[in-house]
Amino acid sequence: MFFVFLILALLVVYLQPVFFPRQAQTIRPHESQATGEGTITNMQADPVAAEGFATEIGSSLKDFEKTHGAPIISYDSGYGFTISRYETEETGFLEVNSEDGKVVAIKSTGIDGQEIAPFSLNMSMGDLAAITMLFPNFTIDDEGAEIQIELMEEDLNYRPLLVFDNGVYGILFFNRNSELYGVMYLTKDMLLKLAPYNLISGEVPAMKAQATEWGEINQAKIDQGFQLLNALRLQEELPLYETTYTLQGQGRDFLTRFLKNPQKHLSESRYESFRKVTEDASNEVFIVTGSEFTDLAKAVGVADIQGFFETPCYDLTFQILSWYSDPYMHARFMEEQKQAIAIGISQQNMVILFEDVAETEDSD
Repeated sequence: MFFVFLILALLVVYLQPVFFPRQAQTIRPHESQATGEGTITNMQADPVAAEGFATEIGSSLKDFEKTHGAPIISYDSGYGFTISRYETEETGFLEVNSEDGKVVAIKSTGIDGQEIAPFSLNMSMGDLAAITMLFPNFTIDDEGAEIQIELMEEDLNYRPLLVFDNGVYGILFFNRNSELYGVMYLTKDMLLKLAPYNLISGEVPAMKAQATEWGEINQAKIDQGFQLLNALRLQEELPLYETTYTLQGQGRDFLTRFLKNPQKHLSESRYESFRKVTEDASNEVFIVTGSEFTDLAKAVGVADIQGFFETPCYDLTFQILSWYSDPYMHARFMEEQKQAIAIGISQQNMVILFEDVAETEDSD
């Protein structure tokens, strides 16, 4: 009997990080080729049988569109891949990254059924455990070079990584209630470039800017980001976000003034963190939230505003899906009252502003 209780106790200890989430750290794409410290286990993930969208990675974009129709919009990401968005139900969002006419990533939320099989919307971690086991370590062969990545506890809880039997990777996005709301399917190369997990050994390719004219690219990302955020609001049965020209102007002013002289507006230590992310090979992200953001906004002349700033941000849809999987960030998007938002994009730099909308007698 003693050994029975001992085994049960060990199971609770080792399974707790996966099934009992705690406050998550914000996990974001890494720009660098630097490696971090960590430990490697010999256990590797077992492939999941590829179905639905997982079978369309690597196919031609023309073949994808034979099934899903022509895109609503298609635009250059500025980083070597094209982004195309496709028609879905009102609460859904479907976007594809393509390179040289080939599908390299599919991002979906609010889409259920065969396309995301064997997964399903709102499935729990317990449901996922019935399909596959989660592993923290992955070894990826990149043209003969071995790259090892590690998922932290927060990743396993909210952004687990899977590999399919056709070599495609999948990132599952769970909200703070441990319910699946989105899936991203991607090639090995796209996974290494976005690098959303801890790099233990090896070198990953940096995401390099390839555009010369950013105005239209930035605006396309802003427009599609607004559409995605409202699709997520519909999923939560919350009032849709509004926007105003004034708030949009404040977003542009924030980015222009801050990026012109960031050293002027940050403490010495914070500026060094910002510089490492934007100038050096750094396996980090720079993000400003809460009271620090309020103070920074005031310092650059955009007072009495809430929001957050982040860099680098290469793929806004991937970024938004990641934010929703972070309990702290998810809570920020769950305000029940009407709000206006503005998204500002300047290449890899992103700001989102929030503003309460006053109710009037004429409000719908």
